[in-house]
Amino acid sequence: MPVRFLTLHSVVRCLMVVLTVMVTNIVEPVDGKVNISGQQKQETEFRLKQLNKQALNSIEMTPSSYPHEVLAEENNAPAPSNDEEQPENIVHPWQLVGECPENTIPIKRITKEDLLRIDDIKNYGKKLNISQPHQFYQPTDTSVDNGHEYAITYVNGGPYRGTKAQINVWKPRIEAGESSISQIWIFGGKFGPGLNTIEAGSHVNPTLYGDDNPHSNCIFASSYYYYYLRCYNLICSGFVQINKRLTPGYLLTPITTYNGPQFKFTVQIWKDPKTGNWWLQLNDQELIGYWPKELFTNLADEGASTIEWEGEVVNTKKDGQHTTTEMGSGHFPSEGFGKASSFEVIKIIDMNNGIIEPVGVQTLVSRPTCYDIKTGYDKLYEVFFYYGGPGRNPECL
Repeated sequence: MPVRFLTLHSVVRCLMVVLTVMVTNIVEPVDGKVNISGQQKQETEFRLKQLNKQALNSIEMTPSSYPHEVLAEENNAPAPSNDEEQPENIVHPWQLVGECPENTIPIKRITKEDLLRIDDIKNYGKKLNISQPHQFYQPTDTSVDNGHEYAITYVNGGPYRGTKAQINVWKPRIEAGESSISQIWIFGGKFGPGLNTIEAGSHVNPTLYGDDNPHSNCIFASSYYYYYLRCYNLICSGFVQINKRLTPGYLLTPITTYNGPQFKFTVQIWKDPKTGNWWLQLNDQELIGYWPKELFTNLADEGASTIEWEGEVVNTKKDGQHTTTEMGSGHFPSEGFGKASSFEVIKIIDMNNGIIEPVGVQTLVSRPTCYDIKTGYDKLYEVFFYYGGPGRNPECL
């Protein structure tokens, strides 16, 4: 979502959805005119009609049940440190002139300016295809290059009904045409054409959002479409939004500062045991929406086979050099609290809907000299890890 302040005439309108939902992207429009060729104009108009879809019928407004702490957090976890805080209440610029009434959600039509920020209009909002799933990496193997680099903590074997974690909010520096992600990644099935996935977390992508700030993101990939159709937020049909305040793609604020105040947000994803839908909740109170069971094959009938908590960057190797796009805070995990980015209070949700600590946690790093990871455990942050790095440096070229 661009962070430009909006005038009254460009405020996102609230549309009644009474048991319907609009599955279109929600980002503030960018004012201004753009000169484009006749062919570009034709392609843009066609793509806008594809992206700005009509309402769908029959949605759920709440899950049938919520996961529960096997050992209640309020009785067993210490109070949060004064140095680390949950984000403040988010206020979008359009909310300064009003709110959406009950049973409505904010709708933003994708604009020409949104599409013209990218080279290929057809790929607007898509997570670009990769040549090989990252799980084939070995930590010391730099021979495989798919344009993405990772620092991952994961568990596999399953089945798992979901996961929950607190993600430190940073604003990594990004090279043109690249992005940096800190997210949860849920997998169903084996790596290959039948893979199902769900992703959610923090995303810095100037091409997509029109600014260099961190935004919330969510992605799903179903069956063989894993390699062909993986779209951010609500750009492709799939995710059903029910929240009238927050939406996938919203601006994450405030931002953590190096050796200063630390801010985080909580992401929880779980499968409803009754309906099979996968729900997304932020900060333990904001129910954002769900991915319907019908989107999936493996994730429809079973739990997740693998869960990852990760940092990821796109490395285009401009001029043949490694990117300087930062992961997390842009500092290595060895610097520790307040300086390196982190995931904290990492949990899995078992098949009994219990929220428990993960067992058998492993790590995977594509290039440790560029971005790295360090896991740990303590009474306050429970299972946690520091991760990230600056990218290109004397040891990473």
